[in-house]
Amino acid sequence: MLKYYTYKIPFQTPFSISGAVYEFREGIIVEFDHDGIQAFGELAPLPGFSDFSLDQVISVLQLNKEALENALIKGEFPQFFYVLSQIHNIPSLKFGLDTLYHDYLSKRKGVSLAEYLFPELATSKVTSNGVLSIKDVRSSLNTATKMIQNGFKTLKVKVGRDFENEFQLLKALRSEHPSIQIRIDCNRAWSFDEAVSNLSQLEPLNIEYCEEPLITKEIDKLSLLKKETSIKLAADESIRNKKDAGVLSVQNGFDVFVLKPMMIGSFSEIYVTKQQANSHYIDMVFTTSLESKIGRIITAILALGWGAKKYAHGLATGSLLSHDLNDETEINSGSYVIPQKPGIGIDLNYKYLKEII
Repeated sequence: MLKYYTYKIPFQTPFSISGAVYEFREGIIVEFDHDGIQAFGELAPLPGFSDFSLDQVISVLQLNKEALENALIKGEFPQFFYVLSQIHNIPSLKFGLDTLYHDYLSKRKGVSLAEYLFPELATSKVTSNGVLSIKDVRSSLNTATKMIQNGFKTLKVKVGRDFENEFQLLKALRSEHPSIQIRIDCNRAWSFDEAVSNLSQLEPLNIEYCEEPLITKEIDKLSLLKKETSIKLAADESIRNKKDAGVLSVQNGFDVFVLKPMMIGSFSEIYVTKQQANSHYIDMVFTTSLESKIGRIITAILALGWGAKKYAHGLATGSLLSHDLNDETEINSGSYVIPQKPGIGIDLNYKYLKEII
């Protein structure tokens, strides 16, 4: 039996990304129960980033429910999935249904999804970065110290509002914690001239990389900026779909792609995107789309198999939600711990789900 559910989970504190304010996260859970196996997938387009709305995804699911269920039961999902993807090129739809299918296959085989996809890997842990909010210097340093004591070896610092204040914090952070990795995220806040000046001042602090330094109207100057600084540059919100990643791969403006799998599509499309980037010497860092536990597990598994080993990945976002569909601990000593039970390895709390009839 195939069922669809929606969820709407408030964030602990509203926050903004690239001008969009988020108070809650919404998404769809698909559940397929057959032959004693219960499989799940998550479809959660990210407002402000995704080209398709949640209602559009729900409409496609409802229209194709009977055909999807029959394809899953008869073992004809790959053929169905190919045709559906050609008609409805919706990344979150493809990501969620591919998750559902592979969760079912791995559970049928009796192995974890991580082992099913990447049998050659011997670990179930993925190094994650912590995210440090800037307040006053002392409060921020105290928070950073606690995060480091909890095992995080990489901290991501949001900048772009008040560089002088941010610069003082980053200098103090580097002074107190010389061995950690520090990456910064500008969210497209700087002009080209500001970026050149600010990155020049930051170079002695051994910044790991800088995400999205340039304002939107000067984004075409990335290749010039890359020649002006020794700090690596990373793309995040510049990658809204698979096509964006392909174009950016050949433009030579970024050293790192911060990839949200939910926004790329199927597992095969994510792999092709990764291979294309790597062929242009671009490293891949995986990060969540702030979705629920299912999406985070899949993102962690893909980071384990396809992500750059030298970087921490953006997986510690579950604490941003006021509650979740599963409350088992996922971050331990700065790493995301992937469940080792069959499939995605978790049960869901249906208390927070509403079935779509």
